[in-house]
Amino acid sequence: SQYIDQVILTHDKTYALQLICVVVIVTVLLANFFRYFSQRYMEDLRVHTLLKLRKAVFDNVMNLHVGFFNNERKGDIISKVASDVQVVQFTVTNTLQVVFKEPVQLIFYVAVLVSISLKLTLFSLLVIPVSGFIISKIVKRLKQQSTLSHESFAKMIGFLDESLSGIKIIKAFNATFRIKEKFQAENQFYSNLNRKMARRQQLASPVSQTLGVFVVVFILLYGGGMILSGNSDLKAGEFVIYLATFSQVMQPIKAITDSFSSIHSGISAGERVLDLIDTKPELTNKVDAVELDHFNNALTIKDVCFNYGDKQVLKNISLTIQKGKTVALVGPSGGGKSTLMDLIPRFHDPKSGTIAIDGFDYKDLTVESIR
Repeated sequence: SQYIDQVILTHDKTYALQLICVVVIVTVLLANFFRYFSQRYMEDLRVHTLLKLRKAVFDNVMNLHVGFFNNERKGDIISKVASDVQVVQFTVTNTLQVVFKEPVQLIFYVAVLVSISLKLTLFSLLVIPVSGFIISKIVKRLKQQSTLSHESFAKMIGFLDESLSGIKIIKAFNATFRIKEKFQAENQFYSNLNRKMARRQQLASPVSQTLGVFVVVFILLYGGGMILSGNSDLKAGEFVIYLATFSQVMQPIKAITDSFSSIHSGISAGERVLDLIDTKPELTNKVDAVELDHFNNALTIKDVCFNYGDKQVLKNISLTIQKGKTVALVGPSGGGKSTLMDLIPRFHDPKSGTIAIDGFDYKDLTVESIR
């Protein structure tokens, strides 16, 4: 304001008006320029993060042993790769955007407030811990609810996959109505859970803003009363600037509050994704494993036993299959035929006994060369 007054005194009012217009245009252009590049950079970061994270998850899934897929629901795996990864990516990029932008604005505004009135600023900042305590109580159960939401979504994906795979059987036995009811029950549970989560997330921002409004009203009454009575060091203009600046403080506080509530959903999804990434295959090559590049004689199975948990499926199976021969496995359902076939490409290792090809023990060979 002092600079503008100086311009008006030095030049004419028309020049001052033109200068203000130029400043406004340049300010808007610069603001939009930096806003565009910040949004473009964050979008590139968002896409790159999603690309790398989804690739890491899928690569690890492809390296896992076959037994893992027997114990895990297909829908749960699909949900982690498709949905949970996207939630993590969204949370990470949005949180980074808030972390790099909002605290800087908040510190700047607080510095301006302190320069105007330290006493009023110290009082007004009391709303931050109070607001933080109330919001923490509101979003306390968000992580637990978010975990249930991700699991429920995974169940729906798995149920959808099973239904589409067995659509002929479902229609042949007139089970369409029962399948619809079962899917709708899970769908309703998922919707209700998301509705509860949304209510909690949406409650955090109004609470912080309401507390901020109460502080503004108190400052207006307290500070305005002192100015009117002549007991304040602040001038009326400075007090108006103080109120205007304090109103701007609420925007970064609101953004930080919103990010805290969304972080809980990201943490829940992140734990599920990391659980899948950290899962290691049970079958790994020995350090000195041999690369088998030929098959000349026979495949030998000797005294092989295999269990699924406590249930023994194969017991002391011995078999020699010469190269070029055809062998038929005959037996009742559940007799272990498929299990024995799974042992040949080393989808599993037997609990005891050995499998060898041309005299080389399977465990001394690389899995890739066996297959």
